[in-house]
Amino acid sequence: MDSLEYHQLELAIASNPNDPRRVLPTIEARHRRVLDVGCGAGQTLLASNLGKTVLAVGVDVDHAALAYGLEQGTNIKFVRAQGEVLPFFNDSFDLVICRVALPYMRVDEALSEMSRVLSEGGELWLVLHPFRMTAKELSASLRRLNFKAIFYRLWVLGNGFALHVLGKQSRWPFQRYESWQSVGHIRSTLAKVGFSEVCVSRGDHFVVTARKGQVNRSRINRGTN
Repeated sequence: MDSLEYHQLELAIASNPNDPRRVLPTIEARHRRVLDVGCGAGQTLLASNLGKTVLAVGVDVDHAALAYGLEQGTNIKFVRAQGEVLPFFNDSFDLVICRVALPYMRVDEALSEMSRVLSEGGELWLVLHPFRMTAKELSASLRRLNFKAIFYRLWVLGNGFALHVLGKQSRWPFQRYESWQSVGHIRSTLAKVGFSEVCVSRGDHFVVTARKGQVNRSRINRGTN
């Protein structure tokens, strides 16, 4: 499946209320400025049917995905950028969402940036990769005897353990980051970067919500206006 086919499929899933793979945030009237980090083609924002008065911004590093999102003719503003270095001022958004994109980032840095661009009392919504997902993918690779995939999934498995135990990640040579997430690491990291009221749901999806509380003033205060 190429990139365009993937994003078309993701949009179809997000737009179908009966698809069990579908998961969307609750976007309420108080959320006037919404940022989707790792938005792809903006599937989550598109499927949320936001009002025209809502400032909706999608950030991704994939140029082709952003171009496909622009073709949908919506009011979403697309920006090409990394989740670890968001090109926005402090306190720019009321809600930040990130659906299954954080596992492909430097997790601690990306969460710090999400906190920075959220206004005080703003909310965070994440969908993450649990350990069982990586274990399932490793098992499938073993059954197929796909040795390249086996080595990669073993690396992802180890990367997740290193993140959980040591708070550190490595990068697959010349490519990208990937890790699975644990409840303990996510809770502790969110607390460090200024979030409170952390709620974790581990049903069909690994969903985490939190509210930005007292800011940790020792953090680097980048992007102030």
